[in-house]
Amino acid sequence: MKRLFCVVFALVFVGAASAGEWHIETVDSEGYVGWYTSLALDSSDYPHISYYDVWNRDLKYTHWDGGSWQTETVDSEGSVGEWTSLALDSNDYPHISYYDYTNGNLKYARWDGSSWQTETIDLGGQYTSLSIDYNGYPCISYYEPNNGDLKYARWDGGYWLTETVDEGDDVGMWSSLAHDSSGKPHISYYDLTNTGLRYAYWTGSTWGRVAVDTKWHVGEYTSLALDSSGYPRIMYQEYWSNGSYLKYARRLEDKWIFLDVDTEDAGYYTSLALDTSDRPRISYRGNGNLRYASWTGSSWHIETVDSEGRYTSLALDSLGNPHISYYANEALKYAYWDPGPGVEGAEVSANTCDEGVLVGWTITGDAPASFNVLRSAGENEPDAISGALPGTAARWLDSDVEAGGEYLYWLEAIEEDGTVSRFGPTEAVAFPGAARELALSIYPSPVKGSFTVDYTLPEDGRISISLYDLSGRRVSTILDGEMTAGRHDISYDASALPPGVYLARLATDSGSLTRRVVIAR
Repeated sequence: MKRLFCVVFALVFVGAASAGEWHIETVDSEGYVGWYTSLALDSSDYPHISYYDVWNRDLKYTHWDGGSWQTETVDSEGSVGEWTSLALDSNDYPHISYYDYTNGNLKYARWDGSSWQTETIDLGGQYTSLSIDYNGYPCISYYEPNNGDLKYARWDGGYWLTETVDEGDDVGMWSSLAHDSSGKPHISYYDLTNTGLRYAYWTGSTWGRVAVDTKWHVGEYTSLALDSSGYPRIMYQEYWSNGSYLKYARRLEDKWIFLDVDTEDAGYYTSLALDTSDRPRISYRGNGNLRYASWTGSSWHIETVDSEGRYTSLALDSLGNPHISYYANEALKYAYWDPGPGVEGAEVSANTCDEGVLVGWTITGDAPASFNVLRSAGENEPDAISGALPGTAARWLDSDVEAGGEYLYWLEAIEEDGTVSRFGPTEAVAFPGAARELALSIYPSPVKGSFTVDYTLPEDGRISISLYDLSGRRVSTILDGEMTAGRHDISYDASALPPGVYLARLATDSGSLTRRVVIAR
């Protein structure tokens, strides 16, 4: 059989059907509880939440065990628990940073498998943000109010090491911390002195600092996430005398791109997450409501989740569905999106090949009754070209193309009841002999067993393909050796890995590529 030699030309856009709904529940209402919530999902997609009990001035923690919420007090020594930040390690054990108001200190709590261990790390400790690095060690960014500095603490396996990242009269409020695939920390934060949004990153030897948005009174409520290329994305608030905006800043190579997301008295208590296609998802307070915004690929889709909502924290599960913890009506609340039956979303790709254009896709949700591929050339309306494809299909070859032709492709998912959802478009240029550029694709994703790594090499040489978790820790080496130029594929059994989002990285002498892989159960 003749093999298809293909190279990825474009990967774009996920659409979403509207059959699902938000489910909302009250988690804890004993007293005045739920400030400073921080949410993380474990390997089973179960929620874990840290939060502040205002009534008793305690740090509290709750998690869903599959049948009920398990709630406990973590620290009650004095007035403790403001500005909590929660992360889970590879064992799904919780780690929490928080502020000790009584003593003015940064504190840290971790579950060791049988009990909570708490300790004081440093002076200060407001606006904390905690992340687990690629060694599995906790790291914390925080504000030290006595000197008005942004600080960073990390555990090196034996001791806590602390350092000043940025100093001034008041810099470091609303800090948000993330680690890239190399384990380097990145922090977004608010500079009250110059009323601007700032961003700091570790170069390997020193801290780089950038003024991102310097307009008057911008940068509060920052939330940072890194995309699959390691570039920062930041949500924040721009405040004006006549209202406030939710804003989005994206670093793209050597420049920042800015977008207004919501201009209706919005941008409070933001929380940002990126889906498997690097599209932003945000929870926040807008016009007094709990709101959720998502980028469709061409515009922002905004919806109201609850009529009240502060201190929001957002996480996406292994299928990309949003989960939000928040404070409302003097209680800790939790909202999650149930997509319902059918296709929730699809990622569509168009790969130019010697034989034509190979259209591929991965879906979230349940498989439909059938698929249909549509195509347009130039500005023409799209035509159905594939005929009905089975709901188990994941790719289709369009061989009826002209060399040099520019095409747009869409995917339609048809449910049993006749409901049609359209996803795309994605672009391809058909040309012969395209197999001499470096390319990498993963399918299917999400995966529940094995996935295929499909890659193209422009020249002979040594390559490695490795799988990393989002903390940057390598969990597996898929391939390491000499390979010839051309297209190859290899299957990898992921059934033993915990559910979650991983990064597959292809490294060669001619360059490297990274793709996300979602492992579901």
